[in-house]
Order: sequence, then structure tokens, then C-alpha cells
Amino acid sequence: MNSELESLPAEIVDLPLTRIASDLSLMAWEQMLAWRPLLGASLDASVVDTKTSPNDLVTRADAQIEALVRGYLNRVRPHDLMVGEEGSEALDPVEFFPADFLLGLHAFDSESGRLLELGDERPSSGAAGAADSGPRLEWHVDPIDGTVNYVRNIEHHAFSVGVCEVADEKDADLGLGDWRIGLVASPGLDATWLAAAGRGAFRVDGRLADYREASSAIPARRLRGTPPGLSGRLLATGFAYALSNRGAQLAKLEDLMTGYDDIRRCGSAALDLCMVAEGRVNGYAERGLGIYDYAGGAVVVEEAGLKVSRGGSGGPTAAADTQEEVDRLIAAI
Repeated sequence: MNSELESLPAEIVDLPLTRIASDLSLMAWEQMLAWRPLLGASLDASVVDTKTSPNDLVTRADAQIEALVRGYLNRVRPHDLMVGEEGSEALDPVEFFPADFLLGLHAFDSESGRLLELGDERPSSGAAGAADSGPRLEWHVDPIDGTVNYVRNIEHHAFSVGVCEVADEKDADLGLGDWRIGLVASPGLDATWLAAAGRGAFRVDGRLADYREASSAIPARRLRGTPPGLSGRLLATGFAYALSNRGAQLAKLEDLMTGYDDIRRCGSAALDLCMVAEGRVNGYAERGLGIYDYAGGAVVVEEAGLKVSRGGSGGPTAAADTQEEVDRLIAAI
């Protein structure tokens, strides 16, 4: 694929927003692994419920992870806005996790036994520091993107977070401000994708937290989309769970696939977008996403040097190597 093995730049590693996103993904990764054995093949109603259809699944793991993320951000970025998929009430990570796990969080202060505020752009000298007076931010979080895959033990599922500035208080939570950072972390694929505005997009093996105590730089692959000369063209997409919407989508499929040789549907918009950034697929288009579905992955695509059109809540979202192709996909979807 079109990626180069190098080190994750210190200017990304040292960003307080990176440290926060790393903490959030560590908590999510831990809980996805903890819940996995409890789900089983029977899709037990005690831990799994449905949303709009029998295959549009939500698990107690989704709600718990979102609650932990909300509880963390309430302490670490109290002035920011979190937008989550499940609407879960906050759960304090300090009360939930054991002490040895908390020591792996950048924002946890072992002396006081609590989470401390972390700032915005300026790196702090220690594990945590006072928040600065930067702009208010929106944290768009999908606790488990690809829940059906997660429940059925298919590896294509991930935690996703994208962070943007609040453009206007009356439009807060709409993702209209400048995007600052995106992170997608997949326990099933044992990989983390990370991008920061103006600093590039990267794939790291495993979790960012795994490298926290390492003395050397974090090995990472810089992402640049599909390499020149690669034969064949693949399009990634997704389909609605509701039968009433699926017919219209299928009717557009032939036009949508113009210029592509085949299609992929992995079941996670966040991972689809990361595959565009890596060059594993050439394009992506889907209608009906929530902002949290694409928030992290869209930043990864942009910082890989590609083009993306965010659809807002429910609109068409697309990514490709040129703006012309993105526009064509948006018109077709």
C-alpha cells in the first residue's frame, strides 16, 4: 500500500489532544476485549439489543464505553462538548478501573488519585497540566463502529473519535468547525490510525498506549492513499439496515460503481475511510451516517492528502483521491 515506515512525529505524540485520544482509545480497547467473551453466538438479549432492525445492534459495551469517555472528558476537558452515538450518562473512569490500569492514562495523577485537565495545543511538562484558553472543542465519539461485526466476532470494528472546533455555539455538535484530530483504534485488527491537522496521517500497530514507556520513537506508517500504478479500483460503501431504504441504494449501485472494478463492504465507516487513506480501496461513499461514524476517519483521509466530503447527520459522505471523484460519488449516492 501507499505508506512509508517511519516514526510517529513528536509534534503529534506531544499534542495534548493526542494524549487524550490515546486515553479514550485505551479505555475503549480494554472494554471491547472485556465484553467480547460475554456476547457469544446467541446474541443474548441481556447484553445485546436492536436499534432500527434486528441487525442494527447496540450492546451494553457501546453504552459503557461511551459513558466512560463522557466521564473522562467531563474531568479532563470540562468546557468542551462531547457528541456520542448512544447518549449514555457519564461514568467516572477513576471509580470504574483498577489502579494499575489508571496509571496508563496520561491524564491520571497518581498523587491526587484523580484525572487532571489537559490543555489544547501546548504540551504539558508532566503527565497532566491545566487546560489552556484555546477554543471550545467538539468530541464526536463512536464507542464501537461496526457493532454487528463486534457482536459476531468479525474483526472489522473500532473505536472512533474526531475533534473539531465549535464553529458557532448555535451550531455546536454539528461538526462545522475546523477538524483538529482523528483517531480510529481497532482491537480486531490490532491497529490504530491517527491524524492531526497539518501533521499527516499514520497507522500504528497495536495501541498508542503500548508505546508510552518506550524509550525510542513510535514506529508508524505514513499514509498517502493508493500508490500510482496499482491495478484495479475498489469502492467501499455500506447499506441501510432498513429494507425501505435499501432498495433505493441498490438502484444507484451501478452508477455509483462507474470506474470501479469491485466493491467492498466491511461494516465500519471509520475503517472504510482508513482503508482509503492507506490505499487499500480507491474510494468510499455512503449515505445515512452520523457525524460520529466518519469523524475520526475523515481526518485521517484528509491528512493522507486525499479529498473527503462530510455529509453531516444522515447526508452523503464520500472520500477519494480527487475532488472531482468525490463530487461524482456524492451525486451518485
